[in-house]
Amino acid sequence: MAKLETDLVDERERNRELERKIAETKRKNDDLEAQLDSQVAEMSRTISARMAQNTTDLMEKITKLEADLRFERIKTVEIAKLQADLNRPMTFSDLDGWSYLAKTASWYKAFDQEMTFDEAEAYSETVRSDSLFWIGLKENPNKGNAFEWTDGSSVVFRNWHLGQPDSYAHALLDSYDGEWWSASLTSQWRFICKTSSQF
Repeated sequence: MAKLETDLVDERERNRELERKIAETKRKNDDLEAQLDSQVAEMSRTISARMAQNTTDLMEKITKLEADLRFERIKTVEIAKLQADLNRPMTFSDLDGWSYLAKTASWYKAFDQEMTFDEAEAYSETVRSDSLFWIGLKENPNKGNAFEWTDGSSVVFRNWHLGQPDSYAHALLDSYDGEWWSASLTSQWRFICKTSSQF
């Protein structure tokens, strides 16, 4: 019986030790769970803050893109208006053949005499339709061969025929479709003169 009592005491001691280990493990688990809850909450706050910042950044980009798109649409409408003005038939019957184009605030006159580019730049007479005309557009070797008007102004609108300009440095207007072609300055063609004021 003494052995049984000793075994019982030993068993109780082992049970107490086991209960201490279980309590210690539970305490560690509770600590780990609290740490994990804290880390999850912190990660959630960080993710929420980043998502809010990303949303703000994306909204700013969308607003900028929408503004850019509105600007491009306005430019597209303006280009369409310029193309319509360019392609509209011009009558050369007013004021001794001179016609006023309000869009450019300039007067134009087409001449029926064929000349070189330099001759055409200095001379004006009568008009004939369905032909090619010098339009006062040429390359400027001092500006990287960029095309510009003979008055030195920049080219804002372009209406080149497919594959043009080629190696030639001066521009012609095809009165049939309003497209531009490049040609040698020694070629002789009719021409259109422009002046910014009524003479």
